[in-house]
Amino acid sequence: MSLRIIDPHLHFFNRNQGSYHWLTTGNPPFWPDKHILQRDFSLADLAFESSHTQLKNICTVDKSITLAGFVHIEAGFDNSKPWRELEYLQTLTADNSILLTSRTIASVNLLDTPKLFKQTLAKLQQYSSLIGVRHILDEQTLPILEAENSQLNLASLNDISDFIFELQLPLADKHVADIMPLLLKTLSQHQQLRFIINHAGFPPLVRSGSTGRQWQKNMAALANLNNVFVKCSGAEMVTRDYQIQWFSEVVADCISLFSISRVMLASNFPLCLLSNKTYSKYWQDIVASPLIKQANTEQKNALLHDNALRIYQL
Repeated sequence: MSLRIIDPHLHFFNRNQGSYHWLTTGNPPFWPDKHILQRDFSLADLAFESSHTQLKNICTVDKSITLAGFVHIEAGFDNSKPWRELEYLQTLTADNSILLTSRTIASVNLLDTPKLFKQTLAKLQQYSSLIGVRHILDEQTLPILEAENSQLNLASLNDISDFIFELQLPLADKHVADIMPLLLKTLSQHQQLRFIINHAGFPPLVRSGSTGRQWQKNMAALANLNNVFVKCSGAEMVTRDYQIQWFSEVVADCISLFSISRVMLASNFPLCLLSNKTYSKYWQDIVASPLIKQANTEQKNALLHDNALRIYQL
């Protein structure tokens, strides 16, 4: 029987329609391998041996793994008019039935005036696939969260039932210790809003060192809030040649801190290609990882399918 997965973190690119400022060669990030990403990516690129695989309501990754749904995370299509990315996603394929098994996370600017923010949010909410938003915080977390507009706009998101804010910042960095009090206060003040940590907070390769302890401490503090969840993905953002054993240990740490019901496995496609892995090979490695091989059926389903199904309301 095929193992069903939901991928709760992937991106599609259409460089003719979108701006994708970050994908331009002269703009950061200045990765030497960024050229791998400088093309279009769509649903067809998820198919394993797409010449004989048809995309309908499910996509066969290989004979043992079936993609049953996905969550598209904003990719910088047009951050000034983020609803344009949702329009593009609606027309991604002539067979829109597959989009019934997907959700979208749109880009927003927390620093916008509350009036402009609400106008943008109203336009985004016209799309039924919308389940949440993202403003990448990274090194700007402190000034963003300190801004009055950001706090007012987060309050507006909190008023929406079952809504998500994708939380992306490097939780192993030294500067994060300074922002944790404000971050924890902000997240605890918006209990109806679900915060999902992207890429497991970018755990360091050396988990026993000072940065590893910093990551553990910050993740543990966030795990104390029941409206915070975590997606384990983006290992290629830490190092291109990561080992699946290390990734498996990171997932185990996250489960220990958050419990298995608040942890999801994801791909970060197409960025996972930077580790010289196809989409199908990425998931084959995940399924063959020590943690998944040792898990029972209920645990596997939770990490690979059921948690994403529940949290993103697919």
